Amino acid sequence: MSDLLYAKAPGLRTRPVEAAGALMVFTPDKPKVHWLNLAGWYLFELSDGTGEETIAAEYAEAVAGQIPRDEALRQAHDCLADLVRRGILVTTSS
Repeated sequence: MSDLLYAKAPGLRTRPVEAAGALMVFTPDKPKVHWLNLAGWYLFELSDGTGEETIAAEYAEAVAGQIPRDEALRQAHDCLADLVRRGILVTTSS
């Protein structure tokens, strides 16, 4: 079980593009515009100092009936790691 807490990186600028079902995120530290799909957007919004397992479980609940729980948990963990690599989220240990 992970003890990582996820939070939005400081200084981000975001803009929802609801017609595209996406969130644009500008990362000033690594100047780039990122497009998050609905899953990434949802995980981004859940990342407010919350633990990895809690975020993944909430995501799995949100997509219940659409994909199997183990697949949803894997997707959540993979997406969180990707958002950290891209400088959109930061982690701390609990």
